[in-house]
Amino acid sequence: MSSASEPVYLVDSSIYIFRAYFSMPDTFRAANGESVNAVYGYTSFLLDLLDRSPQFISCAFDESLNTCYRNTIYPEYKANRELPDANLEYQLAQCQRVTALMGIHGLALKDYEADDIIGTLQKKLAADRQAINVTRDKDLGQLLGPEDQLWDFAADDVMGPQEVRAKFGVEAAQIADYLALAGDTVDNIPGAPGIGAKTAASLLNHFGSIDDLYARIEEVETIGIRGAKKAQQTLIDNEALIRMYRSITGIHCDIEIDLSLDDLTLSRVAAVDMATFCEEMNFGQRVRQRLAALSD
Repeated sequence: MSSASEPVYLVDSSIYIFRAYFSMPDTFRAANGESVNAVYGYTSFLLDLLDRSPQFISCAFDESLNTCYRNTIYPEYKANRELPDANLEYQLAQCQRVTALMGIHGLALKDYEADDIIGTLQKKLAADRQAINVTRDKDLGQLLGPEDQLWDFAADDVMGPQEVRAKFGVEAAQIADYLALAGDTVDNIPGAPGIGAKTAASLLNHFGSIDDLYARIEEVETIGIRGAKKAQQTLIDNEALIRMYRSITGIHCDIEIDLSLDDLTLSRVAAVDMATFCEEMNFGQRVRQRLAALSD
């Protein structure tokens, strides 16, 4: 495959860090005694991903745990999640460190989430090529163009626009509106009271978007959904809330980032620095050998 047709791999790194943190035993210890189960699992994940020989790749990290612009709009956003303790903060930092040591481009921003970084890089650098978003997050479905994919690497599960439609009952481009109406418990977004997933999908299939829904709100009780009259009144009463939710379920794709596609190619791996990191993390021989091979 020529570089002109190579896809861009955009990695939702935090998901795979947390997956390792919660699924792997904390018996993995660094030389300083800190638990490094997430670092070990995440590093193994990156090595497996590099085995696929991606030519263009970037890892996006969630550094804005409570400083994202969405928290300003809606303070309860993700308030159901505990902030990292000292060990997890240490491991998150080491995961960013190993990403750079492996020659992989990485980015974290205080005011934006990994989703926004991925959305911006996709819009800026993958307009003329396939984007493969390595993630388990349904929110990123809204970014999918006809040839793009969401790839849950751990489960080896791939979703394109058709699979998103089959799973949620709406088009990929409608996911942000869908979440604003139906709610998203993962991000602590309640959605419209009493408007569940099925009703949200029915509304969007008929109206297309929240904007068009409110432009023709009087039609709601005529489209054949259960409890239509009550749903219409609920939507009227909660318009301000729903529009506010919509302002945070949408992925921000216009962050000012000065990057080119060349920045997403793998950079040189410094063998000495990598060896030092392996010593600090107390990695086993198998992982050390795989990391050392990157500098060959």
